[in-house]
Amino acid sequence: MPWWGWLAWIVVIALGCVAYFHLPAQVPSHVNSAGKPALFISRLAAVVYEPAIMLVIILFWHVLWRIDPKKRNYESFWSTYRYIGGVIIVCIGLIYVTVLGHLLHIGSMRFAPTAYGIMFMLIANVLPRLQSNWWVGIRTPWTLSSEESWQKTHRLGGQLGIPMGILIIILAWVLPISKLMILAALVPVLLWALITIVASYFYAKDGRNLG
Repeated sequence: MPWWGWLAWIVVIALGCVAYFHLPAQVPSHVNSAGKPALFISRLAAVVYEPAIMLVIILFWHVLWRIDPKKRNYESFWSTYRYIGGVIIVCIGLIYVTVLGHLLHIGSMRFAPTAYGIMFMLIANVLPRLQSNWWVGIRTPWTLSSEESWQKTHRLGGQLGIPMGILIIILAWVLPISKLMILAALVPVLLWALITIVASYFYAKDGRNLG
């Protein structure tokens, strides 16, 4: 994990501690179709939940590459591996700050899917740099069994990921604040995943035919 990933986590902890003393004892965690609070949790749970997830990801990021059967490949994309981990942590932190701001009636929840879209674009931009591994990237039976499929699929994923991220951001600010915003973040990603998974199969099939 790069130093700025750890820094993002520390900043989030500090902001959470400040927000804790300004939140009510119970805060909404879910809303119904009418936009009204449907489920409440304690302010401690609201403040601790996402920083705990961030810490788990940080710790896993330090372990995953060590237990990967393709560990030797990490030397060729080590900086990219660390960069992706840092981007994930920073963007989760931005979403967390957005949620806290919403609970404190500061800012707009539209910034949460915006951060999600930015994360998607930043990661997609470096996908072609990844080499075959078991943990990071577009891992399908065909990319893991065919080097040609891995390279072509990640190149395609990078090319499609940036416009998909832009689409997420646009939809986040165009659609009304409702469950449609969740769909705005999910549908482009699912479409991107479907295209890349299907493409990985055909890339592997073409490679076998050529072989």
